[in-house]
Amino acid sequence: MLVRKATIDDLPDLVDLHKEVARVSQGIARIETEVTEAYIYALYQQIAQQGLMLIAVSTTTNELIAEMHASKYGLHIFNHILTNLTIVVKPFYQGKGIGKALFEAFLQEVDDNWPEVGRVELESRSSNQKSVGLYKSLGFIEEGRMSNKTRNVNGVYEDSLLFARIKPDFHFS
Repeated sequence: MLVRKATIDDLPDLVDLHKEVARVSQGIARIETEVTEAYIYALYQQIAQQGLMLIAVSTTTNELIAEMHASKYGLHIFNHILTNLTIVVKPFYQGKGIGKALFEAFLQEVDDNWPEVGRVELESRSSNQKSVGLYKSLGFIEEGRMSNKTRNVNGVYEDSLLFARIKPDFHFS
């Protein structure tokens, strides 16, 4: 697997990846019809201005198999935060360490090249215990719960959990 920053040339593959994962129950916080070229382009533009987007490409098949992104709020008072962290892994590759490897590369990039960022934030469905375990293993701390925030495709509401990772050795002063 090769991990690199996403480029504008990756947009068609990003649309396909997000659509494929959106088809899976609890895959991402979008349904397939919400994943459009315009949505992915706008996301890419936002990340290009104030965030980070890494992709994982299979060295065997040369296909895009995973993507991860987060961005700043765009407000000076929150310049130390990357938020709305999202990871998208093709269903076939889930459970094979791809997401964890991409996550580790992402956090290393933040630690090494984003000196102003001391906090990375994400949300997770409370029922997604596999992801919760991954986040905790990577140093994220559960900071709260938002009751009935997420309405799943089947109409059932569930809580969202709030997580944050504080960069090692970051000084909030």
